[in-house]
Amino acid sequence: MNRDVRGAAGSLWARLPHEVVATVRPRVPALAEACVDRIAAEVPEYADLAAGAARAAAVETARLSIELDIDQSGVPEVLRANRLAEFRGYGRQAHENGRSREAVQSVLRVSSRVFWRHLAQAGRELVLPSEVLYTMAEAIFFYVEEASTAIVEGYTAAETGAGGDGERRLKLLRLLIAGSVRGRPEADRLAVFLGWTLPDRVSAVALRALPGVPEFPVDLLPERVLADLTGARPCLLTGQPDADLAAFRAQPAGWSAAVGPPVPLAQAGESFRVAERALELSARGLLEAPGPVLWCRDHLATLMLLADEFLLSQLVEQSLEPFTRVTGKRREHLAATLLVLLQTRGSAPEIGKLLDVHPQTVRARLRQLGELFGDRLDDSAERLKLELALRAEQILPDNAA
Repeated sequence: MNRDVRGAAGSLWARLPHEVVATVRPRVPALAEACVDRIAAEVPEYADLAAGAARAAAVETARLSIELDIDQSGVPEVLRANRLAEFRGYGRQAHENGRSREAVQSVLRVSSRVFWRHLAQAGRELVLPSEVLYTMAEAIFFYVEEASTAIVEGYTAAETGAGGDGERRLKLLRLLIAGSVRGRPEADRLAVFLGWTLPDRVSAVALRALPGVPEFPVDLLPERVLADLTGARPCLLTGQPDADLAAFRAQPAGWSAAVGPPVPLAQAGESFRVAERALELSARGLLEAPGPVLWCRDHLATLMLLADEFLLSQLVEQSLEPFTRVTGKRREHLAATLLVLLQTRGSAPEIGKLLDVHPQTVRARLRQLGELFGDRLDDSAERLKLELALRAEQILPDNAA
């Protein structure tokens, strides 16, 4: 709906002929029953309104609501503040009664459709011009849009107020880590409610505790750090990792932490995924940290190499297949010489100096490497694969022949 139409909502209803209201008003009781019956039939969560005292109460509520609506005809502002407040109340009540947000919105759509049918029938009986019917339809459309917004506002307010700040912070963290586009509006609302500023860039921190260790001391963390220390995958989220994690030197024994790379907020889940992977590799002895915290930013090349260990093992097996013809120390010496050759493209004396080996020994090794790998040593793509394979072999020593 364009701005002109939205701004003229009141005038749309004000232009409805009084004859329409007069024709519809006697039908309100039947209209209320029709609305309740359609809601019970079409919205499963409200099937309990099909009969008995629940139906009678719902019909009376619908009757009063319809009368309030048609009484607005001829009034410049149809959706007054008090009427919107009532719709917000419907949203809160639905949440308190355990109904879903979608269900209460469906109730509005179904009842409005029934209301429109009766309104249109009254217009046809009065032989109203088509432009008047269009005006009536536009008024109903705007009514549903505005009322639905108010219902959602009330439902969301009740939902947000259902738990304490701790629960809200936990929910906000999990929404951000999940990285769902659909969850972002809710995350924004929670952040506003909590007064938590959403950083442009964040780092996720994966935590792991050995069995039986003390709980992680939450007081080590600044207020701006979101923390989930009770879930199956303990984690933190921080926009200032260097400052916020400085106190980790005092983290209790048995806890380990890995800080994911800094990323835009929408990619917080990716940062957490990398941090969890880093913790796993650290536990296997494949990543080392100089202190109590492992920073993924210091190990990006290794993390990339180990992103798919199966493919990495295939690369090692295929690229270094010529080494299957030599074993033991000889193979180890040749691999070390080949890696330095690939890294430096140096001469025998230069390579010998780096390896602390006599140049003549290096020349002998280079001749043998030429026999094993041939023209591959002069192909840039092959050299890259060989270097990656040799580095992988260092990281994963089990791949060595």
